[in-house]
Amino acid sequence: MAGKVKTISVKREGKRWYVVLTAEQAQPEPLPKTGSMVGIDLGIANFLTTSNGEHVPNPRHGRKAAAKLEATQQALARYPRVGRDKRSANHQRAVIKVADLHRKVRRQRLDHAHKTALGLVRAHGLIAHEDLKIRNMSKALARKPDPEQPGTFLPNGAAAKAGLNKSINDAGWGCS
Repeated sequence: MAGKVKTISVKREGKRWYVVLTAEQAQPEPLPKTGSMVGIDLGIANFLTTSNGEHVPNPRHGRKAAAKLEATQQALARYPRVGRDKRSANHQRAVIKVADLHRKVRRQRLDHAHKTALGLVRAHGLIAHEDLKIRNMSKALARKPDPEQPGTFLPNGAAAKAGLNKSINDAGWGCS
C-alpha cells in the first residue's frame, strides 16, 4: 500500500544515516473480531505470561552479546585519547564497533517486542497489561549511612539490585 508522502525526516545514528518517510494511506482493513480477552504480566524469567498460562520466553539479547561487547569495550579502552579533540583511527574504529553492537542488541529487543505484540493483537480483541514504572524499578538503591561509624555505609543489597536492573533492561520492557 503506497500512499502520498507527507513528511521526510533525515536521522543519524552514529555513522549511519536513515530517511524516515511519513505517508498518507487509505484506512486499513480492521482485523477480524476474535472475542478473546487476555491479560499480560511482564517478567524476567519469561518475557511475558498471559492470563491463559502461555509463556513467551525472554531471549536475553544483552546477556548473549555481553562477552563480545566486553571485549570490544576493552579494546576501546586500550586506545587513549590523543590530545583534547584528536583521536586515532584505531580509537574511532573501536568506538564504531561498540556502537554497532549496542545498535544490534537494541534492534533485536525491538524486533522481539514488535513480533510478540503483533501476535497478541492478532489473537486477542482485548489486551490488559500492568502499568509498570520501569524507570523507577531500575533505579539504583540509596546508600544508608552507618550511625555507629561515620563515613561508612550499611549493606543495602546493591549488588543484587544491579543484577535485577540489568535483567529488567535486558528484557526490553520499555522498547519504543
